[in-house]
Amino acid sequence: MSLLRVSGLTKEFGDLTAVDDVSFDIEDGEFVSILGPSGSGKSTVLRMVAGFEEPTEGEISLDDVEIVGSPPFERDVNMVFQDLALFPHLTVAENIGYGLKQSGVPADERRERTERMLEMVRLEGYGDRAPAELSGGEQQRVALARALVNEPALVLFDEPLSSLDRKLRQHMQSELQRIQLETDTTFLYVTHDQEVALAVSDRLVVLDDGEIQQVGTVEELYEAPASRFVADFIGDVNAVEGRVTAVDDGTIGLDVGDGEVSVPRDAAVEELAVDDAVDVCIRPFLMRAEPAESDRDAVDDANETFSTTGVVRSRSYQGSDSLYGIETDRWGRLSAEVRSASFDVDDRVAIAWDAADVHVYRREGGAPPSEDGGA
Repeated sequence: MSLLRVSGLTKEFGDLTAVDDVSFDIEDGEFVSILGPSGSGKSTVLRMVAGFEEPTEGEISLDDVEIVGSPPFERDVNMVFQDLALFPHLTVAENIGYGLKQSGVPADERRERTERMLEMVRLEGYGDRAPAELSGGEQQRVALARALVNEPALVLFDEPLSSLDRKLRQHMQSELQRIQLETDTTFLYVTHDQEVALAVSDRLVVLDDGEIQQVGTVEELYEAPASRFVADFIGDVNAVEGRVTAVDDGTIGLDVGDGEVSVPRDAAVEELAVDDAVDVCIRPFLMRAEPAESDRDAVDDANETFSTTGVVRSRSYQGSDSLYGIETDRWGRLSAEVRSASFDVDDRVAIAWDAADVHVYRREGGAPPSEDGGA
């Protein structure tokens, strides 16, 4: 069942519409992330759910109870802030038990529940320490324990991992998942960090300019992005400019500047018509690369493959594979993630990818592709 239901949520600050008609549901026990660039409205949505901002329009219900207008302390919600907001003059145990004390929970019960939370976040024996004596990751766990100790229906997170280094952030991602599963608490997490969101979430809500772009599982958003924005924002993507030349029952014909390629009709996320200007998008890991023996294409498989040659301009070693920046002869700079071969900067390579792996989006403005192509 839906624990949290957000319907038609809008927030205006004077002439600025920070959140525009946002609607989504969160099921009991889910881990959902709101993902978007800075200024997309994601933190404003979180603050309205928490009760720190009042919506201009819309409804928010928690466990089928409308909570718009209720003060934060009356909502069955706790929040982990970006700056953690731990009390420096209190011990770790006192920080965790602060909410229980404010609620009038007896001292013995507070002590028992605090110790239980210290075990949950693997900080046994740290109760008498001051927050300043802890590492960044340990402070994160104290803030999480404080948010969970009074067993709220929903815990909100406002980018709490943004200040951590990558290794510690990855560790905390695993800890968040473990604790969420063990407590069966519903988490709503706000971040601009795609890596964090992809790693921890059951579902994603992608925002841009205050509007929802797509809601779905991590796999759905990565493998079937509903817009060029989502494709760009969730992982890396290459784009080749083209124009629609034909639309049939099962295929779409595309002129990509040097011959026509047919792609499956379901590669287009919206209805297209002949002469529409489009972006043809492909993930770097779906591209093939090999040394170019000549200026011919890597693959010439009828009209079901995109292919070109180019020169390696950059290389980023990533352990199991390398990410190459390739200046292509047809389509400008493209990125290819390659595991089966190794190239040096200035090597000439041939690259190709299958038409069945692309996504096609109508280009904003519908302008025709430039004469020399470009990504």
